[in-house]
Amino acid sequence: MAHRFDIRKAQLLDSPDRRRFLDPDHILGMLGLEKDMVFVDLGCGTGYFSIPASGMVRKVYAVDVQQEMLDVLNTRIKKENAGNIQSVLSDGKSVPLEDGSADIVFMANVFHELDDKYCMLAEVKRVITEHGKLVIIDWNKVEMDMGPPVSERLSPEEVINICRKNGFVPDVNTEAGPYNYMLVFSVMADNS
Repeated sequence: MAHRFDIRKAQLLDSPDRRRFLDPDHILGMLGLEKDMVFVDLGCGTGYFSIPASGMVRKVYAVDVQQEMLDVLNTRIKKENAGNIQSVLSDGKSVPLEDGSADIVFMANVFHELDDKYCMLAEVKRVITEHGKLVIIDWNKVEMDMGPPVSERLSPEEVINICRKNGFVPDVNTEAGPYNYMLVFSVMADNS
């Protein structure tokens, strides 16, 4: 079983230190979000990206496998008056949303945690629209004092290879900050 983020460290997810090296407003601004879009935050945690995304899009589905994280998020939704966010509990194998319902499926520091990456990517492909985007942010595969052990991390090239095998084409490979990379994928056309 892959490593899961410890709920006892949830306060770190929204710390000012994290904002210095992984700025949600800057990252979301790079994605060209539009007011009519549906944004799915897979592995949303306490809403680090879901809350700011809610001001940029029509609807946010904040999906996580830990009910405790969603409980913290639900409190934040009320506090921030972010009524267009719906929290969704997942079993980690499926995304309980309708087919073709998402314009953006977003995973930040989650991909390395997935037990079955192929199964989850099949689910992402099911829920994403034909012209939708998959965004994966994850830790650089180097030793550092934060994040998961380097043995659990994947390089951008490894993630690209896995996603290609599951019907996604890489569009963007860039830095998300000093410790993370960001990959943006389109859905591969059926005739590719």
